[in-house]
Amino acid sequence: MKYNELSKIFINEFPKFSVNLIEHEVFYEEVLNHVFFGELNDYLIELLRKDIEDELLIRLFEFYERMELKGDTLVKEVLSCTILERLGDEKEILEIAYRYMGKETRKASDHIEKAWGRL
Repeated sequence: MKYNELSKIFINEFPKFSVNLIEHEVFYEEVLNHVFFGELNDYLIELLRKDIEDELLIRLFEFYERMELKGDTLVKEVLSCTILERLGDEKEILEIAYRYMGKETRKASDHIEKAWGRL
């Protein structure tokens, strides 16, 4: 998975967010993956806050696991710096997110939490 293809791969798997990407591209005149996935984090956190097992949450975390396993360095940075760091900002949200994380995503999350002194 390459950084310059990340948003297209994501939209192919999650067409529900196509409008978000179009609006993002119009506003920024390009795709800024850190910004785009950061904007989607608000939605992710609201899903986690509801604490209801949801097919979308399962699929999102499967996608994040693939980002960690198959992504190039820049894709992994989006996952770590933009998605996982934000989840760790709220301990309750992170605890719920742990239930959905794959093995490698959890390792990456734990590494971030230790680096921030939150674990």
